[in-house]
Amino acid sequence: MSYFDNNATTPLHPSAREALLNASNENWANPSSPYRISAKVRASMQKCRESIASGLQTDPDQLIFTSGSTEANNSVFSHLSQNGDKSSRILLSPFEHPSVSEAAHYWFSGRVDFLNAQPDGTINTGELQAYLNKGPLPVLVSIMAASNESGVIQPWREAARLCQKFGVPYHCDSTQLPGKERLDDLSLCTYSVYSAHKFGGPKGIGWLVGKGASSLLVGGEQEKGRRGGTENYPAIKSAHRAWESVVQAPLDISGLSRLRDDFEDQMEQQIPGIRIIGKNSPRLWNTSLMIMPEFENLHWVGKLDKLGFQVSTGSACSSTRTGGSPIAQALALSLPETQRLIRISSFQDHTHSEWKGLRDAFAKAHLSLQKESLGSSVISL
Repeated sequence: MSYFDNNATTPLHPSAREALLNASNENWANPSSPYRISAKVRASMQKCRESIASGLQTDPDQLIFTSGSTEANNSVFSHLSQNGDKSSRILLSPFEHPSVSEAAHYWFSGRVDFLNAQPDGTINTGELQAYLNKGPLPVLVSIMAASNESGVIQPWREAARLCQKFGVPYHCDSTQLPGKERLDDLSLCTYSVYSAHKFGGPKGIGWLVGKGASSLLVGGEQEKGRRGGTENYPAIKSAHRAWESVVQAPLDISGLSRLRDDFEDQMEQQIPGIRIIGKNSPRLWNTSLMIMPEFENLHWVGKLDKLGFQVSTGSACSSTRTGGSPIAQALALSLPETQRLIRISSFQDHTHSEWKGLRDAFAKAHLSLQKESLGSSVISL
């Protein structure tokens, strides 16, 4: 099996698995209880918080453990809605993950503005500056760091600096960056969010960095009152170990990019008519979002799965939703184009051999689909 859907989730790193099991066996006490074994858990949890915060160049008191990026994103919009002026507006990029765009519409109903999508899959910071110059200023600007669908990297650093200049809080969905790109400027953001299962940690744990966000839950004062519920210490420990082993490890970005780029070049020759979204834009080295020239994406996924290769039709959080993916909507793709989207996302340990195997599997799948279409009376997309 060769797994190429790492933007959806990554396998649990061996060191993270070991930490998860050890913490579950040895440090199972409730961190909020008053006795010594609980104090040991609290102290270890704080060390994890301090270590992660140090890597992000932020104050540990600004780092709150959550169930992941979806909760973290929602808590930002909830807090600003409940503590701001009822007429205040927010500004989003058109490419945001549903946990951002839907949270924005829920908490700021009728008060959400969007930047325009450029054909290359990015936003224009000139448009952002014009919006801020025009006023009134929004209560929040939200522009993701990198698309989970296309891998296109937004000019988030420039956006963060512009927002600082105008005194506007800036929220960055940074979920896809750890383990793929440098994180040294995320301290420019007012809010940034993380999900451990995107970089070799367990599911159901992540964190929010930033001041002012409030809990979506009531009845608990954990995390200094900013996130109710007993902390999942084994998952926190496992996530921290993945952070150390994967995110903080040296990374040959140019070499990894070359593997993906060579694959795309060969695919364009092998299956003429393929279109690659954001190919000429800055992208995460691991991601390729292709519009296939023929046949629905689920047919491609099924064929490739039988050949031992797992790929995706796009965002796991929007693939079953009516209306298509965020990037399909932003770029105004037609329904047939949307139904031919295939996303490939590798991770750090993928080899040249695996990329070659995937390319060969596409060739076999294409031949099989063509043969089937010849014997079918149904017109293929």
